[in-house]
Amino acid sequence: MPIRPEARWHYPIDWPQISQRVRFKITGPHGAGRCWKCGRPHGREVKILADGRWFDSDQGTWRDDNGQPAPWPDIVEACRIRHSRIVLATCHLDHDPQNNKLKNLRAWCQRCHLNHDRAQHRLQYRITIMLRRALGDLFLGPYRRW
Repeated sequence: MPIRPEARWHYPIDWPQISQRVRFKITGPHGAGRCWKCGRPHGREVKILADGRWFDSDQGTWRDDNGQPAPWPDIVEACRIRHSRIVLATCHLDHDPQNNKLKNLRAWCQRCHLNHDRAQHRLQYRITIMLRRALGDLFLGPYRRW
């Protein structure tokens, strides 16, 4: 996930090197270059089911959200397979971009990273809506939805 321009100055100058090291040099539970939570490989296109199971072509098995072997899909589920390209991102466990200790960093895929940040994203969404309403009240009267 790209860093927003207004948050860029919270990260250290060598952040690209730190991120590269965490994602590809340090071996996580599923190996280097894979999501540390679910094991999805970076840069590959994988088959994904609606319930989150994904096909690991290296092992020839379906895996769940934790990277553990999962049951094969039935014919109905197999009709709804979609493809997704996996991109690893370096995640701060405490949401503080200035805390770059290795025990605070994880290499997670988009899905695991968004699941981890869900509460913070909901809070930011609420703040954004409240700011829009305040601006509407200030300049246009009651906030109108279009």
